[in-house]
Amino acid sequence: MTSTRAMFKKPKSVLRRVVNMLLAAVLMLAGPALMITSYQQVDADEELARTGVHVTGTITYFSDARKASNRDITVEYVAADGVNRYANAPVDHEQHPSVGGQVTVSYRQQSPDQAVVLGYGSNSEFLGGVGLILTVVFTTSGLALFVSGLRRRRRATASGGSGPER
Repeated sequence: MTSTRAMFKKPKSVLRRVVNMLLAAVLMLAGPALMITSYQQVDADEELARTGVHVTGTITYFSDARKASNRDITVEYVAADGVNRYANAPVDHEQHPSVGGQVTVSYRQQSPDQAVVLGYGSNSEFLGGVGLILTVVFTTSGLALFVSGLRRRRRATASGGSGPER
């Protein structure tokens, strides 16, 4: 005798299965894409630190928050064109900058607004961490769902059914 739940449940269409598989693939690839983007941006920041124009900047703001992702500084520097510009950088808990302190800023000569504060982190590092977390979460859950689907199919074929009853 079939249960009422099994009688009223519609089987999944092929289109719905394909859409679910595509969504799962996109979610599983989102993390690695963020990680790759982050690493490329960090490399670009390191290249800018090596090849950019170095000037002295003044720390104009320091957020000494308890949460690591909120600890940052704002540095004012003057580019070769004489315009005051600002750069932001995350601050580690071991670092204790003070407002008015002097730091070195490296900026791109063709685009003076693109700058990094030497001795401090890159704003792009955060994306790498988020990408790693997304990769672990979605890959683990995707694999768990895939394995449970295989087990369900194996049980259904062993009991004489033609497929999973959901």
